[in-house]
Formats: sequence, structure tokens, C-alpha cells
Amino acid sequence: DYHTVAIHPYYASGWDRDRVYPLLGFDEFLSQDDFRNPKRIRNYISDESSFAKIIELYENKKEGEPLFVFNVTMQNHSGYEEEFHNFTPDITVEGVESTPLSQYLSLVRLSDQALEKLISYFEEADEKTIVVFFGDHQPNDTVAAPILNLNGMTTRTLTEDQLKLRYEVPYVIWANYDIDAESGKDTSANYLAADVLHYAGISENAYGSYLLELQRNYPVISAMRVLTKDGLDTNSSSLKQELKDYQSLQYYQLFDWKKE
Repeated sequence: DYHTVAIHPYYASGWDRDRVYPLLGFDEFLSQDDFRNPKRIRNYISDESSFAKIIELYENKKEGEPLFVFNVTMQNHSGYEEEFHNFTPDITVEGVESTPLSQYLSLVRLSDQALEKLISYFEEADEKTIVVFFGDHQPNDTVAAPILNLNGMTTRTLTEDQLKLRYEVPYVIWANYDIDAESGKDTSANYLAADVLHYAGISENAYGSYLLELQRNYPVISAMRVLTKDGLDTNSSSLKQELKDYQSLQYYQLFDWKKE
């Protein structure tokens, strides 16, 4: 019974979002055309304005109706070399002269401030609320290379273990009520929805329960690595069979779930 809204404060046609989001079941899709006089940083709508749209949706929803919002922001999108009249990077790294690095870190700081405002708002909200904040990838090599060089490394000479670290991103699951507190938990994006439903106290369906069980044995399953509950990378035959089962269930969940 949730009202579901997808937000992407850029072109609606990007990655066919205007076609795909309705097919995923969203009731509404809001693009940059649905923002009135937003604050822009560089050429993009700011995270501050993007998060304000979430608050606007919350304040204007029907009383008692639960709301789910999926918001893919644009403020920090690459590239990071160009200069802009409306944005002056103000963070630097000692020992490094890099416009992309300075620009990226300064943008992240602005995102942090916008997230603080969003959380501060929902701390005072009457309805139970969960905020999930995560990134889909690290910045490109123009940002990472200066840091690697500072530590005697290059993007082309990373070991396999070092390369895997280039695919890790931080995430936060925050609630304005008590949930099980954890920190430093490694996971992968395929488990995120099941984790959020668990923390929300919403009964998982059979597929969600399956994911939570799979996560106990394999906390991370991604294209770059598979991690066991003991913290070991693996490519064992037993895992390969479990991944085949997982693949079949994924297909069913995506394409065959309406069939009897």
C-alpha cells in the first residue's frame, strides 16, 4: 500500500528511465522538469534541492499513506576538470595538485551537508522513517590516481586485492526509531533491499528470506568478488552451484513471477 516515487533530477530519457520506472511499478517518476527553481551546482541540480523534493513529497502525501522514494542524484556526476561560475572547490589534499580530486571531495562535502539536513528533518518527523544512502560506484581514475600516486601506486599496477577495494563504496541505513545497530558490515547491492525490509520490520517474501539466508554464508556477491562468512574470497564448486540456483531465482523474480 505504499505510494512509490522515483526521482532523477536530470533528463527523464536518460537510461530510458521514463520507460523503465513505470515498468518497475513506480506510481510516479520525477525528472529535472519537475523541479521549480532548484539550486544548481555546476550544471546539475544540487543534492540539497533533490533531498528537498523528498521532504516536499512527504509533506504533501495523503495522511497515513506510506511513501517509498528512490532518488538517484546528479550533483556529483563526473567529469571534474571543468571550471564553473557557481562552484568553487574548497577542499584540497596536502601534497597533491589535482583539480578533479579537489572538485570531487568538495562535492562530497556538500552532499554530506545535504544529507545532514535531510536526516535532521526526519529526526523530528512523526512517522517512522528509514533513510538509505549509498553509491553505485567510486569516482573515476582521474580522482583516484592522485591518491594512489601519493601512496606509491598507480591505477595500472594494482594487485587483485587492491583492485577490489576500488569497487567498495560506503552506505548508511538510518532510522528515526530504534533498529538493530551495526557498523562496518560488508555487503553487496543485491542484499540491500532485503536488509532494509528486515530493519523496517516488514515481513519478507520468500525471495527476501532466501536472500537473507544466502547473505549469512556469502555476505558479498558481486562481479568483482564473492566473500564467505569467514571473510575469505572463494570460487568453490559448492558456491558455483549456489550461484546457479541464485541466478534461476533472480530470473524468476524478474520475469516469471506472475506465472502460476
